[in-house]
Amino acid sequence: MTAVPFRVESLHIYPLKSGAGLSVETARLEPEGLVGDRRMMVVDEEGNCITARKTSKLMQVRTHLDGDEVVLTAPGMPVLAFARDTLHRTDTVTIWGDSVIALDAGDAASQWLQDFLGRPCRLVVKGGQTRRPLGLGGGGTVSFADTAPLLLTNAASLANMNRFLETEAEMQRFRPNLVVSGPDAYAEDSWATVRIGEIEFEVAGACDRCVMITLDPRTGEGRPDHEPLALLGKQRRGEDGKAYFGQFLIPRTMGRLTVGDPVEVLARKVPITILPGSAVPVTRLPLTTGATGGASNARGRERLLRCVAVIDETHDFRTFRFQLEPGEAIDYKPGQFITLLLDIDGQTVRRNYTISSSPSRPHHVSVTVKRVEGGRISNWLHDTLKPGDTLRSLGPNGRFHLATAGSVERLLLLSAGSGITPMMSMLRFIADANLPLDIHFHHSARNAEDVSFLHELALLRRQMGGRLRLSWNLTGVDAAQEMLASTRFGEDSRPNVLSGRLDEGVLRAACPDLAERLVFCCGPDGFRSKARQIYEDWQPTPKHPFLEETFGPDRSAAPEAEIGTYTVSFLKSGKSVEGEGAVTVLELARKAGVELPADCEAGICGTCRCKVVSGEWRIAPNAADPERAALSDEEKQSGYILACSTNPVGAVELDI
Repeated sequence: MTAVPFRVESLHIYPLKSGAGLSVETARLEPEGLVGDRRMMVVDEEGNCITARKTSKLMQVRTHLDGDEVVLTAPGMPVLAFARDTLHRTDTVTIWGDSVIALDAGDAASQWLQDFLGRPCRLVVKGGQTRRPLGLGGGGTVSFADTAPLLLTNAASLANMNRFLETEAEMQRFRPNLVVSGPDAYAEDSWATVRIGEIEFEVAGACDRCVMITLDPRTGEGRPDHEPLALLGKQRRGEDGKAYFGQFLIPRTMGRLTVGDPVEVLARKVPITILPGSAVPVTRLPLTTGATGGASNARGRERLLRCVAVIDETHDFRTFRFQLEPGEAIDYKPGQFITLLLDIDGQTVRRNYTISSSPSRPHHVSVTVKRVEGGRISNWLHDTLKPGDTLRSLGPNGRFHLATAGSVERLLLLSAGSGITPMMSMLRFIADANLPLDIHFHHSARNAEDVSFLHELALLRRQMGGRLRLSWNLTGVDAAQEMLASTRFGEDSRPNVLSGRLDEGVLRAACPDLAERLVFCCGPDGFRSKARQIYEDWQPTPKHPFLEETFGPDRSAAPEAEIGTYTVSFLKSGKSVEGEGAVTVLELARKAGVELPADCEAGICGTCRCKVVSGEWRIAPNAADPERAALSDEEKQSGYILACSTNPVGAVELDI
């Protein structure tokens, strides 16, 4: 068979930096990039470049090029048009530290942008005197693009990444000039020289990513899950801590590019080192659910659930079974969660609960909720919700589900407390679909009375035979003996019940072949942290990933207090700033005029690391990686933070 050639799948230009893009069938190439690409930008009163990182409404500004005329449109705004050949006033402006001379687009354009963006600004246009050196070396020039004349991305790389995302990311988020199809995922990492059509390019390096890719390319609104930046921070983090996707191109020759042009790799190189991630490529399992229709499965649409049964699993663990409206269904993967919209005391409260039922049983959906002492939501559900009641829901959502096991056939389902709920959904589906998987289920609890789903697990054990092994560790005094005495398992299938808290000895006694299994772990923070430590220290080294999800206590019992006033002192700079409310250290540093480099501005790359000498702080809501993987354990213990995603609380001193 003839190999499928690599080809240009699409071409894009972005006339206004951070503005909406245009898809084109063909484009002429100049040394600074595609004609019309990033030839305009918005600047503030001091002439500094403004991007959608901080002014996301820029992404709603659309630019139409009609010969020498530029036409700007935006929601709710009149059409603005001006001719580039009438612009003569020049200003010196700054873009990422480079000072360049640019043409001012005039007062009418300035006022139009100010009215739409809600801040003082001006529009500048690349002119004959505009010369900006290429930051990657080589003596060339570049337009108002961030780094290089062109950016190339690979359709297969996006498809690979989207296998891990609950809500897929569009290629437009990455703002490429060329999208190629045909190469394997991330094959472009090793390209050194390519020919596209008749034009040769140097592949100058990988593109590090920032918070921009979390913004909806149509509206500029940020994704609340901080994706796809959060995922890239785990799977595509370089040794410098930055997250990479796509490759910069520098043209060696000029000409015209057209959709469909062949792409030929002329030379290869050693790609940048990508640190080992927490996830591996997956082959999706056959998660057929029997759900009907596309519209009924839309995750963003609200559904009405009618409670049809309330089942006591233990003294404080209760399953609520729901049916949907006639003709409705929820298409979900085992392990995912739904969001319940609960009307309590005149307010709508949202809570995420893992679906404990299996998608192989499409006529109902269940959540299993543990009553938490002082927990507002769990107590309301236990005390109030009864058969016949209705409530609203959204979802499903979540990346912690059975499909992420891919082609791995040996699994350890490791849980504690409410973390058992996604494991039950997975087990029920595996048994119903008769999947050829070898499962070890291990759960941690206090006493025999806290062990839920025991009768059903006994049935599943008999149904699956040797493909399912069961074990528990119980922390209460004599709890293991009590459970064994009351077990419903036969003599030939009695589970392994161990005494004491989870540690390496307990887990080795329960599951000695852990190194051969992919681990799904769910439970309270302390339990997951201990389990993760055991996994990381395990010998021999495990072959498969450790996948985990937080499923801690009802956090509504102790809501975090609002941040009041703060005083942040930058000791080396001799400056300080005061204020009130949640604001990042990076924003305050800029306000105080303190030099602090930052790239991603979402807590991924680690460029803005700095040390707290004294005072309290919190992880900010914009943190795409709350675990702060960009910092080493030593740095964390020494007081280092990521300024872009940290809120100061009270009086804080920083060593910068």
